[in-house]
Amino acid sequence: MTHEMVFLLPNEKRFVIRRDPLDKMLQYKQLNRYDKEAGGILIGRILLENGNFIVDDVSEPMKQDIRTRITFKRAPNGHQEYFDQKWAESQGRCFYLGEWHTHPEPVPNPSPVDILGWKRIMSLEHEVETLFFIIIGQRQINVWFGNPINKEIKQIHIKGEISDGKEKS
Repeated sequence: MTHEMVFLLPNEKRFVIRRDPLDKMLQYKQLNRYDKEAGGILIGRILLENGNFIVDDVSEPMKQDIRTRITFKRAPNGHQEYFDQKWAESQGRCFYLGEWHTHPEPVPNPSPVDILGWKRIMSLEHEVETLFFIIIGQRQINVWFGNPINKEIKQIHIKGEISDGKEKS
């Protein structure tokens, strides 16, 4: 079992990945030569009292997704239905917060395809002012955040280390 991960944003707000969604994502780490990239969407809340972003759940790869060793292309269908179900269960209290996927490298960095995809996502209409993009590497989790208004993407520089499939504090 992992612990939740907390990333500090430049505006002093926090981006928190709770334990259950973190465990879901970590099970898809590409540790073996033939492991395929995996990914999904981030589902969570924005706390009224402090504006912190909390990831409560993530969708997992769907059979419609395109997955290879170095590619993950999320199909909209299954992930949207998963979000719709979670939205109904929460009585409309959850939000789409962004995307996650894996990379077959120890310290993950976004590819040009990743950046283009993130910018495309930010050009769509969203209910939140910040979107997050997580890449799960073999040893490290890196998080970027984007502003849909100016399309700027920045990395959150506090990084979570992964060891033996578990996040270190």
